[in-house]
Amino acid sequence: MNNIWRDRKLRLPIKIRLYTSIVKAVLLYNAEMWPLTKTETQRLEAAHHKWLRRILNVSWKDMVRNESIWVQTGQEKLELSVQERRLRWLGHVPRLSDDRIAKQVLHWVSEDRKK
Repeated sequence: MNNIWRDRKLRLPIKIRLYTSIVKAVLLYNAEMWPLTKTETQRLEAAHHKWLRRILNVSWKDMVRNESIWVQTGQEKLELSVQERRLRWLGHVPRLSDDRIAKQVLHWVSEDRKK
């Protein structure tokens, strides 16, 4: 992939589409099911920033803020993408049949209620 990111003949929108369809798709595979901790979120964001900087050919030594990289690439935080995927998946769960585990878990109530 480094050859693609370094290629000066490819325009930025093409590189961003490749990043979104290949790298980001793999990075967020089944993310709606992940129990994300703060550390894992930070690691995901760091990987995301590293890829975007590599696409723009910007080093961390150049002191370019992440916000300006997001504006240049038109990307957003991965945390927002994970939240969007979770909400989209949650919208599908009520339409599942009653014997599916996801729907049973969503409506599960503990029988051992302690005061």
